[in-house]
Formats: sequence, C-alpha cells, structure tokens
Amino acid sequence: MVMGLLAKLLMTQQLKFGDGVIALKDIHMTLVPAFFIGELTKYFLDEKKLPEFYLISWLWGFVLVGQVKTKFALKTPAQVYSLGMELGEAMGIGLYKTHDYLPGRYTHFIINNNPYTRYMGDVEKKEPLDYFIAGSMAGGGCHVHDQLCQNIELKCTLRGDDVCEFITGTEKELKDRGLWEETVQRYGLEKIYPLQKKFYENYSEGNEAKLMDEILKEIL
Repeated sequence: MVMGLLAKLLMTQQLKFGDGVIALKDIHMTLVPAFFIGELTKYFLDEKKLPEFYLISWLWGFVLVGQVKTKFALKTPAQVYSLGMELGEAMGIGLYKTHDYLPGRYTHFIINNNPYTRYMGDVEKKEPLDYFIAGSMAGGGCHVHDQLCQNIELKCTLRGDDVCEFITGTEKELKDRGLWEETVQRYGLEKIYPLQKKFYENYSEGNEAKLMDEILKEIL
C-alpha cells in the first residue's frame, strides 16, 4: 500500500526530488534520521521538558496534516485519516494498523517496528515515551476530527510491551474512557492546552510560522 502510494505520487509528480529539495505538492520535506528523534526524546527527558516536546510535535503534526489536507483537496475525515496514516508509514514512522476509528471522536491504532525506540534502549521509563508520535498524531488528528485532540500512548515497546498502542481523541472521548486525567498529567496540559487552543483557533494557511513563533516563545 505504501509503495503504491509513493509510486503514484512520484509518477504524477506530486512528490519530487531535485535541486536539493523534497517536495510533496508544494510542501517542502526533509529526511530526518530516526536516531535524531530518539536523541531529542532523551534530551527533553533529561531536561524534564517532555510536555514541551509533546507540544512541538503537536504543532508539527497539526501544520503538516493541515497543509496536506489543503494541497490534496481532501474533503472527508476518512480521506484525511487514510492519507495521513499512509504518509506516516511512507515517512518511516513504523507500520500502522488501525484498531477502530470514529470521525469526530477518536482513532485507535498500533505501531509495529517503531523506528525511534531502538535508539532509546538505555532509557529506563515506566510510562510510554513516544512523545513525538503522540504529539504529531494528536496535532494531525485535529484535522481528522475537526476538534482539538490529544493522544495518549497506552502501550510502549520501551517498557516491554509487544507494540506501541495509541488513542487520538477529543477531550470528551478521553474523559469518557477514563483517560483524560492521565493525559493531562503526562503532557502537562494545564500549561500546554491553552497554547494548543490558541494555535487551533487562530491557525490559517500562511500564518503558521508567525503563530508558531508566538506559541514557542511562551513555552521555551
């Protein structure tokens, strides 16, 4: 499925490599080694700033999926979700499998072959540690569910689980599942949520860089 997507994008010149640029439509991309995300995770862990890393990842996912939605003229939540997951695999962020999915409420999925955890084998942590994936999936999920979303990792191979398991959901959905308080505590949402809300309510194509600068100045 992923190879078919990449071949289609290349053949239709929606994905281009050349002149030092990788472009998906007009969205400029880069290839980032997996160990870099692993090192970032360890850095923010050591600095006790993992919530900030979650927010940065949330902003990244929100902007990227927002741009993809616009450039590919995606009209339905299913289209956004399907292309988003396929792009995640194509970008090397593991092998995705959806458990279940309900637009406007939640997406429940697992990831096999998570590329980042292999570079964090020396980290001892009882709670799941994929803040980059959780944040980016939560940010991107806002465009799938048309609401401000969070993501909570339920299982993590770093603590001995067989897969990494995640739920992206609205505040109501996570509260209904009894997961909201854990989400608030893990990601420091008392501080992070108002910044997410500000970004969500004021975002428009073209103002993302300025708005992101404002948000990051408040947190870093």
